[in-house]
Amino acid sequence: MDLTDDIIDWANSILIKAKVNDPTKDFCDGTVFMELIVLLMSDNETAVFGALEKFHENPSTMAYSLNNLRAVLKCLTEDEIIVDVNPLDLYRGKKQAVWQLLTVLRDKYSDTNSSEIEISGEDVKTQDKTDQLNSAADAEDNEGDATSSCLELPELEDQHAVLNINESIIILIKDGDPLCVDRQRLTKASPVFKRLIDELSFHEIEMDDFEADAVGVFLAMLEEEKAKDFEKDQFREIHKMSVVFEVLWLQISCRSWLRGKIKRRMGNEEKLYVFEECLFILRKWEENFLMDMLISKIVCDDNTQFVMEYLKDLKKVDSIQIDLMLRISVRDNKLFLQIIQQNLVDETTLHKNIKYLLQKFDVVFCWAEHNDLYTQVLEQIRNLQDISVEDLKFVVEISTETIKQSKLHHSQRIDYSI
Repeated sequence: MDLTDDIIDWANSILIKAKVNDPTKDFCDGTVFMELIVLLMSDNETAVFGALEKFHENPSTMAYSLNNLRAVLKCLTEDEIIVDVNPLDLYRGKKQAVWQLLTVLRDKYSDTNSSEIEISGEDVKTQDKTDQLNSAADAEDNEGDATSSCLELPELEDQHAVLNINESIIILIKDGDPLCVDRQRLTKASPVFKRLIDELSFHEIEMDDFEADAVGVFLAMLEEEKAKDFEKDQFREIHKMSVVFEVLWLQISCRSWLRGKIKRRMGNEEKLYVFEECLFILRKWEENFLMDMLISKIVCDDNTQFVMEYLKDLKKVDSIQIDLMLRISVRDNKLFLQIIQQNLVDETTLHKNIKYLLQKFDVVFCWAEHNDLYTQVLEQIRNLQDISVEDLKFVVEISTETIKQSKLHHSQRIDYSI
């Protein structure tokens, strides 16, 4: 059957009615689907399936593709062209779905009302091959059902296998094919999802700021409405999603999980993990309860090795981390003098964090109890090759203040003894 301008105009009108953004760009904006509609008017089966292959070139376009397929098929229905095809099947290139769409469209626009697909003289030889292709397609489709990345979610395959595409939401994830998720599961579990889907009519939601594995576990938890076991390196992402999407029961469960970690006896490796998670919560949401709980739990331990390791490179931490380490070590001046000394090795300038730490010292106590070490540190700083005038003044001020406070303290001790 020859293509006519009317058919091409009709295909364009369908795209316009479906509000496809720009039919001059790639498939996510409509072009490949328009090509498909036109190709379905022709007898070139190879070209039809070739067009479908383009759908898979860039997985990140899948959500847009499904939305456009759904919108266009809806417009076809309004045009009294009944196409009972699942857009997901069409997207995945299932040959039965494509063949069904092809049959309906040709029936609508062919010169006869026959539902038989016309095969040109050249194509008669390939009819048997086509039948074999369709049989193979059945097996391929069945296999695809079990392996489609669009439907993969931990322990939810059966649920997704029967999802109606019109009742599903596309979740865009990092470095992977999007997930099709039941909209009711999302809207019931989260007021944020409910606003996005019910009020703002979102058909797809970007969750590519989170790790893909953690997103899968998070969605599985929403399905079962209870916390599931997860890897500890997924905690931060799951907890973050519970806060971002306002899933209160999961927030509580995550915090309870972390409190359980705090209450147990910890080695330095586990202590570091828990500290970093509490620090993230403190920074992100300015909530210090868990950090206070951790410090009260470990402050009586010998934390020398832990603090030394954490502050082995003062350039990589900030004042918040330094203050927390001071709390954990109960301001062990000797320990922090050793940390400064360690961080001055091979340095030519005075880093701001060393200055910050020096300002936290009880200079009288350092002078009285760790005189030699304190003097060595100040001498190391004075001898830095490229020390600035400002930093040199800072060292002089500290030295002067130390002497002044020491003399005052000594005088007070004499008065007291008299």
